[in-house]
Amino acid sequence: MLGFKREVDFGKCLTVMFLIIMVIEATAELFSNKLLIFIFKPLLSIGIMALYWNASKRKDSIFFVVLSLSLITNLLFISSSENLLFVGLVVFLIHRLLLISYVIRIIKLKDFIPLFIAIVPFLFVFSYLLSISNEIQMKSYWILLIQNVLISLIGGLALSEYILNYSKMSSWFLIFGLLSVTQYFIVFIEKYYLSNLAPIAFRPLAMVLNASVYYAFYRFVVDAENANANVVLSHND
Repeated sequence: MLGFKREVDFGKCLTVMFLIIMVIEATAELFSNKLLIFIFKPLLSIGIMALYWNASKRKDSIFFVVLSLSLITNLLFISSSENLLFVGLVVFLIHRLLLISYVIRIIKLKDFIPLFIAIVPFLFVFSYLLSISNEIQMKSYWILLIQNVLISLIGGLALSEYILNYSKMSSWFLIFGLLSVTQYFIVFIEKYYLSNLAPIAFRPLAMVLNASVYYAFYRFVVDAENANANVVLSHND
Protein backbone atom coordinates (compact mmCIF):
# COMPACT_ATOMS: atom_id res chain seq x y z
CA MET A 1 0.00 0.00 0.00
CA LEU A 2 2.82 2.41 0.87
CA GLY A 3 4.57 1.60 -2.39
CA PHE A 4 1.38 2.29 -4.35
CA LYS A 5 0.93 5.66 -2.56
CA ARG A 6 4.49 6.64 -3.44
CA GLU A 7 3.86 5.67 -7.06
CA VAL A 8 0.71 7.83 -7.17
CA ASP A 9 2.47 10.79 -5.51
CA PHE A 10 5.37 10.50 -7.98
CA GLY A 11 2.86 10.39 -10.84
CA LYS A 12 1.28 13.63 -9.56
CA CYS A 13 4.71 15.27 -9.41
CA LEU A 14 5.43 14.17 -12.98
CA THR A 15 2.07 15.59 -14.10
CA VAL A 16 2.81 18.96 -12.46
CA MET A 17 6.25 19.02 -14.08
CA PHE A 18 4.67 18.22 -17.46
CA LEU A 19 2.21 21.11 -17.05
CA ILE A 20 5.07 23.49 -16.14
CA ILE A 21 6.99 22.40 -19.25
CA MET A 22 3.87 22.95 -21.34
CA VAL A 23 3.40 26.50 -20.00
CA ILE A 24 7.06 27.38 -20.62
CA GLU A 25 6.90 25.93 -24.14
CA ALA A 26 3.68 27.83 -24.91
CA THR A 27 5.29 31.06 -23.69
CA ALA A 28 8.39 30.36 -25.80
CA GLU A 29 6.19 29.82 -28.86
CA LEU A 30 4.31 33.05 -28.14
CA PHE A 31 7.53 35.07 -28.08
CA SER A 32 9.27 32.96 -30.77
CA ASN A 33 12.19 32.12 -28.47
CA LYS A 34 13.96 29.45 -30.56
CA LEU A 35 16.37 28.41 -27.80
CA LEU A 36 13.61 27.65 -25.29
CA ILE A 37 11.56 25.95 -28.01
CA PHE A 38 14.44 23.59 -28.89
CA ILE A 39 14.97 22.81 -25.19
CA PHE A 40 11.38 22.36 -23.98
CA LYS A 41 9.61 20.93 -27.03
CA PRO A 42 11.43 17.56 -26.75
CA LEU A 43 10.77 17.58 -22.99
CA LEU A 44 7.02 17.34 -23.67
CA SER A 45 7.42 13.91 -25.31
CA ILE A 46 9.97 12.87 -22.68
CA GLY A 47 7.53 13.94 -19.95
CA ILE A 48 4.75 11.78 -21.40
CA MET A 49 7.12 8.81 -21.62
CA ALA A 50 8.05 9.33 -17.95
CA LEU A 51 4.36 9.47 -16.97
CA TYR A 52 3.67 6.26 -18.87
CA TRP A 53 6.70 4.49 -17.39
CA ASN A 54 5.50 5.36 -13.90
CA ALA A 55 1.83 4.43 -14.45
CA SER A 56 2.03 1.40 -16.73
CA LYS A 57 2.60 -2.13 -15.50
CA ARG A 58 3.19 -3.37 -19.04
CA LYS A 59 5.53 -0.64 -20.36
CA ASP A 60 4.93 -1.43 -24.03
CA SER A 61 7.97 -0.59 -26.18
CA ILE A 62 5.71 0.54 -29.06
CA PHE A 63 4.43 3.40 -26.90
CA PHE A 64 7.98 4.72 -26.52
CA VAL A 65 8.65 4.37 -30.26
CA VAL A 66 5.46 6.32 -31.07
CA LEU A 67 6.43 9.13 -28.68
CA SER A 68 10.03 9.18 -29.95
CA LEU A 69 8.81 9.65 -33.52
CA SER A 70 6.55 12.44 -32.27
CA LEU A 71 9.58 14.08 -30.62
CA ILE A 72 11.55 13.95 -33.89
CA THR A 73 8.59 15.35 -35.85
CA ASN A 74 8.17 18.26 -33.44
CA LEU A 75 11.85 19.19 -33.78
CA LEU A 76 11.69 19.06 -37.59
CA PHE A 77 8.53 21.19 -37.64
CA ILE A 78 10.27 23.97 -35.69
CA SER A 79 12.09 24.94 -38.87
CA SER A 80 10.46 26.91 -41.68
CA SER A 81 12.70 25.16 -44.25
CA GLU A 82 10.65 23.42 -46.95
CA ASN A 83 13.08 20.47 -47.03
CA LEU A 84 12.95 19.93 -43.25
CA LEU A 85 9.16 20.26 -43.31
CA PHE A 86 9.07 17.55 -45.99
CA VAL A 87 11.28 15.25 -43.88
CA GLY A 88 9.05 16.07 -40.92
CA LEU A 89 5.99 15.02 -42.94
CA VAL A 90 7.64 11.69 -43.81
CA VAL A 91 8.56 10.98 -40.16
CA PHE A 92 5.08 12.09 -39.11
CA LEU A 93 3.59 9.68 -41.65
CA ILE A 94 5.53 6.77 -40.14
CA HIS A 95 4.48 7.97 -36.67
CA ARG A 96 0.80 8.06 -37.66
CA LEU A 97 0.87 4.59 -39.25
CA LEU A 98 2.50 3.06 -36.17
CA LEU A 99 0.15 4.91 -33.80
CA ILE A 100 -2.96 3.73 -35.69
CA SER A 101 -1.80 0.10 -35.79
CA TYR A 102 -1.03 0.34 -32.06
CA VAL A 103 -4.49 1.75 -31.28
CA ILE A 104 -6.27 -0.87 -33.40
CA ARG A 105 -4.39 -3.58 -31.49
CA ILE A 106 -5.34 -2.03 -28.14
CA ILE A 107 -9.07 -1.63 -28.85
CA LYS A 108 -9.26 -4.99 -30.66
CA LEU A 109 -11.22 -3.54 -33.58
CA LYS A 110 -13.60 -6.07 -35.15
CA ASP A 111 -16.46 -4.11 -36.77
CA PHE A 112 -15.23 -1.85 -39.58
CA ILE A 113 -18.59 -0.53 -40.86
CA PRO A 114 -19.14 2.06 -38.05
CA LEU A 115 -15.52 3.15 -38.54
CA PHE A 116 -16.01 3.78 -42.27
CA ILE A 117 -19.15 5.84 -41.53
CA ALA A 118 -17.38 7.88 -38.83
CA ILE A 119 -14.43 8.65 -41.13
CA VAL A 120 -16.54 10.37 -43.82
CA PRO A 121 -17.03 13.87 -42.26
CA PHE A 122 -13.35 14.18 -41.30
CA LEU A 123 -12.19 13.02 -44.73
CA PHE A 124 -14.55 15.46 -46.47
CA VAL A 125 -13.24 18.49 -44.55
CA PHE A 126 -9.54 17.75 -45.01
CA SER A 127 -9.94 16.71 -48.67
CA TYR A 128 -11.66 20.02 -49.35
CA LEU A 129 -8.87 22.01 -47.64
CA LEU A 130 -6.25 20.15 -49.67
CA SER A 131 -8.10 20.68 -52.95
CA ILE A 132 -8.33 24.50 -52.59
CA SER A 133 -4.72 25.09 -51.52
CA ASN A 134 -2.24 26.49 -54.08
CA GLU A 135 0.76 26.64 -51.71
CA ILE A 136 1.57 22.92 -51.53
CA GLN A 137 4.49 21.52 -53.52
CA MET A 138 3.84 18.35 -55.50
CA LYS A 139 6.31 16.25 -53.43
CA SER A 140 4.39 17.20 -50.27
CA TYR A 141 0.93 16.86 -51.85
CA TRP A 142 0.76 13.06 -51.82
CA ILE A 143 2.12 12.80 -48.29
CA LEU A 144 -0.50 15.33 -47.12
CA LEU A 145 -3.18 13.35 -48.94
CA ILE A 146 -2.19 10.23 -46.99
CA GLN A 147 -1.98 12.31 -43.79
CA ASN A 148 -5.56 13.47 -44.38
CA VAL A 149 -6.70 9.87 -44.62
CA LEU A 150 -4.78 8.90 -41.47
CA ILE A 151 -6.07 11.79 -39.32
CA SER A 152 -9.59 11.02 -40.56
CA LEU A 153 -9.00 7.40 -39.54
CA ILE A 154 -7.91 8.50 -36.05
CA GLY A 155 -11.00 10.70 -35.69
CA GLY A 156 -13.25 7.93 -37.01
CA LEU A 157 -11.71 5.32 -34.70
CA ALA A 158 -12.15 7.54 -31.65
CA LEU A 159 -15.74 8.48 -32.49
CA SER A 160 -16.93 4.97 -33.38
CA GLU A 161 -15.21 3.38 -30.36
CA TYR A 162 -16.82 5.92 -28.01
CA ILE A 163 -20.29 5.35 -29.44
CA LEU A 164 -20.06 1.55 -29.55
CA ASN A 165 -18.08 0.88 -26.36
CA TYR A 166 -18.58 3.75 -23.92
CA SER A 167 -16.12 3.58 -21.03
CA LYS A 168 -13.46 5.65 -19.28
CA MET A 169 -10.95 4.27 -21.77
CA SER A 170 -13.04 5.24 -24.81
CA SER A 171 -13.67 8.69 -23.29
CA TRP A 172 -9.93 9.36 -23.19
CA PHE A 173 -9.65 7.95 -26.70
CA LEU A 174 -12.37 10.34 -27.93
CA ILE A 175 -10.57 13.29 -26.31
CA PHE A 176 -7.33 12.16 -27.95
CA GLY A 177 -9.01 11.79 -31.35
CA LEU A 178 -10.83 15.15 -31.33
CA LEU A 179 -7.76 17.01 -30.07
CA SER A 180 -5.65 15.32 -32.78
CA VAL A 181 -8.09 16.45 -35.48
CA THR A 182 -8.20 20.00 -34.09
CA GLN A 183 -4.40 20.22 -33.85
CA TYR A 184 -3.94 18.92 -37.41
CA PHE A 185 -6.52 21.41 -38.69
CA ILE A 186 -4.77 24.37 -37.02
CA VAL A 187 -1.28 23.33 -38.19
CA PHE A 188 -2.58 22.70 -41.73
CA ILE A 189 -4.19 26.15 -41.88
CA GLU A 190 -1.10 27.86 -40.44
CA LYS A 191 1.45 26.12 -42.69
CA TYR A 192 -0.42 26.19 -45.99
CA TYR A 193 -2.93 29.05 -45.86
CA LEU A 194 -1.74 31.67 -43.36
CA SER A 195 2.04 31.17 -43.33
CA ASN A 196 2.60 34.93 -43.64
CA LEU A 197 -0.54 36.14 -41.86
CA ALA A 198 -1.11 33.54 -39.12
CA PRO A 199 -2.11 35.05 -35.78
CA ILE A 200 0.64 34.91 -33.15
CA ALA A 201 -1.61 32.70 -31.00
CA PHE A 202 -1.58 29.86 -33.57
CA ARG A 203 1.82 28.44 -32.55
CA PRO A 204 1.23 28.33 -28.76
CA LEU A 205 -2.30 27.01 -29.35
CA ALA A 206 -1.00 24.22 -31.60
CA MET A 207 1.68 23.39 -29.01
CA VAL A 208 -0.84 23.21 -26.14
CA LEU A 209 -3.03 20.97 -28.28
CA ASN A 210 -0.03 18.78 -29.11
CA ALA A 211 0.80 18.36 -25.42
CA SER A 212 -2.87 17.67 -24.60
CA VAL A 213 -3.12 15.11 -27.43
CA TYR A 214 -0.33 12.98 -26.02
CA TYR A 215 -1.45 13.36 -22.42
CA ALA A 216 -4.88 12.03 -23.48
CA PHE A 217 -3.13 9.28 -25.48
CA TYR A 218 -1.10 8.25 -22.41
CA ARG A 219 -4.24 8.14 -20.24
CA PHE A 220 -6.08 6.10 -22.89
CA VAL A 221 -3.25 3.57 -23.20
CA VAL A 222 -2.89 3.12 -19.42
CA ASP A 223 -6.67 2.70 -18.97
CA ALA A 224 -6.75 0.24 -21.89
CA GLU A 225 -3.90 -1.80 -20.39
CA ASN A 226 -5.65 -1.90 -17.01
CA ALA A 227 -8.97 -2.89 -18.61
CA ASN A 228 -7.34 -5.65 -20.65
CA ALA A 229 -5.48 -6.91 -17.56
CA ASN A 230 -8.77 -7.05 -15.62
CA VAL A 231 -10.38 -9.06 -18.43
CA VAL A 232 -7.50 -11.56 -18.37
CA LEU A 233 -7.80 -11.89 -14.56
CA SER A 234 -11.57 -12.46 -14.76
CA HIS A 235 -11.08 -15.19 -17.37
CA ASN A 236 -8.46 -16.86 -15.20
CA ASP A 237 -10.85 -16.84 -12.25
